Amino acid sequence: MIGDNGAGKSSLVKALSGALRPDAGEIWLGGNPAQFRSPMDARRAGIETVYQDLAVAPAMTIAENLFLGRELRRPGVLGRLGLIDKRRMVEESMARMSELKVGIRSMNQRVETLSGGQRQCVAVARAAAFARHVVLMDEPTAALGVKEGNMVLDLIRRVRDRGLSVILVSHDMPHVFEIADRIHIARLGRRAAVVDPRRISMSDTVAVMTGARAPGELPPEVLA
Repeated sequence: MIGDNGAGKSSLVKALSGALRPDAGEIWLGGNPAQFRSPMDARRAGIETVYQDLAVAPAMTIAENLFLGRELRRPGVLGRLGLIDKRRMVEESMARMSELKVGIRSMNQRVETLSGGQRQCVAVARAAAFARHVVLMDEPTAALGVKEGNMVLDLIRRVRDRGLSVILVSHDMPHVFEIADRIHIARLGRRAAVVDPRRISMSDTVAVMTGARAPGELPPEVLA
């Protein structure tokens, strides 16, 4: 999803993730209408969000971040007393990171010791681990260099290849055209067009996004 500043991209992501209550319209998930009164409702429905500020806890380990808010408890009485099963959390974290081919050796490493790209990979891996329907990503590569941005894009591809839908909000047009199956163009709070990146040029896409070209002027074959 692309759009100029103020087009409503982040507001739409917040509405889909339960952080904002929409004034109008409907959200449909799996063929059924859905209502999210809070981010917890969206998480229960299988929607996970990766925010631009990452929302990771730097002083905590990778395993603790992956299970943040979903900590695994020890079996039996100890679990009922609230004791955390750290060993199982580390083992499952290793399995999930290995599945997504994220090259971080120790799950006991604190997030504050990681590079920006690695931190973003932790946030993406956490979302992919628990999402059942869709992962929302709001500018996940905005603050990263070229190498680290490509690392996150590769991870997004692997998440997609696992069968999860990904909604990516980005200002980086080369990244959008490299990874997107469809491009939703937002303008002034509305959907201007949905286009096929394989059939439309980057310049025409930007023209619609900025208002230099009316969506009705696009040939039908470029629409998705």
